[in-house]
Amino acid sequence: MGKDPQIFNTNVLVAIDNGNSFVKAAYDRIDQTFMFPNVTVQSDQKRKVILNQGAPLDNLDLEIVSPSIPEGYGRHFQIGVLASRHPRAQAIIGHKAAQMKSQRPETMITTLGALAYAVALKHTAEITAGVKRIRAQVQLGVGLPIAEVAEAQAFADKLTRGVHMVAFRSTPQYEGVEIELQITLPDGINVDNVSGIIDLASEPKSTLAAKSFGVADLGGIDLDIAFFKPGLQLDDYTSTGFRVNLNDIVTRIRKDFNTNMGQEFIKSDVNVIERLVNKDYEVKWQGLVKGNIGDIAHLHLTELARDVLDRVLDAWAEAPDAEEFLFIGGGATILASYIKEVERQGHPLRFDTQDHSQLRNLRGTFRSLQASLDVGAEVAVAATAGDEQA
Repeated sequence: MGKDPQIFNTNVLVAIDNGNSFVKAAYDRIDQTFMFPNVTVQSDQKRKVILNQGAPLDNLDLEIVSPSIPEGYGRHFQIGVLASRHPRAQAIIGHKAAQMKSQRPETMITTLGALAYAVALKHTAEITAGVKRIRAQVQLGVGLPIAEVAEAQAFADKLTRGVHMVAFRSTPQYEGVEIELQITLPDGINVDNVSGIIDLASEPKSTLAAKSFGVADLGGIDLDIAFFKPGLQLDDYTSTGFRVNLNDIVTRIRKDFNTNMGQEFIKSDVNVIERLVNKDYEVKWQGLVKGNIGDIAHLHLTELARDVLDRVLDAWAEAPDAEEFLFIGGGATILASYIKEVERQGHPLRFDTQDHSQLRNLRGTFRSLQASLDVGAEVAVAATAGDEQA
């Protein structure tokens, strides 16, 4: 791209985990992260704003022009928290869950939205000083579930195809700012489950590299199961993936509770997920306690936990040398206590900590991206040294 004096040019390093419940991103540093609900809504109407206040991340109102979003799909989108408040919000459930992540237009919308937000966040000072157009060269790390490995090249082509334009509409602080994104994938397309293990194995005193083990990455839709041999060698033969549709069950919990109460006290699935993660089951309305989702949640999640455990044990039977089994991912945060409750045989199951479980794949993807760039830099230095000697 040529330089335009009216455009602020920048480079940004970004890793994204486009989870089925939440989109998570890290930019420039592994600990510089943000996340928002994986919810989108299309809107051709201008958003009514009385005072343009609030956190930008909670008010992502975007216009996206991209060669990778199908024609006729629209250009104006609300994503994340703002979208979750809308009655037509498009959460990833039902027929959308049947689509591959790599093929859903929503995946491209939330990915581009996250990238634009990362660029704006990095250059908030410049935007405050009056910059309205930013051209960003993005080095992106991103992954797909095990079941979609065959789609990696097609997904990569969508991301790297041409230039993507994202404009902030009514988003506080960034209203009117346009971000031009050109994406490269130095590390290709990662496998989500493997990324989580990269981060786990990087922890101080980790012994994972010395043993055989299995790991389940449990998300809102996908259950990816992988087995590793000593030295963190992925066993391609026994690794597999399933659909478990935790998101559908979250919707059922919300609808069952509201039906039992005779009123829509819980309006969004995002609210249910937050309650399940934080074990906050009491529902208040206008300052009064109206009910508790605990019993309904226990009924549905116990059934799902049995299904997940059966699939894990069946897969483990194909790799019996694995010494233990780990659970990571946002879904594991919700289901951990239920899986422990239904597991009666004393299998060595390990569950990631709640603070880290949701971010394992993101952190591992960022580490892998950094490593690929470091290797690339070393190759470039070696090539330069060889030219000088010649």
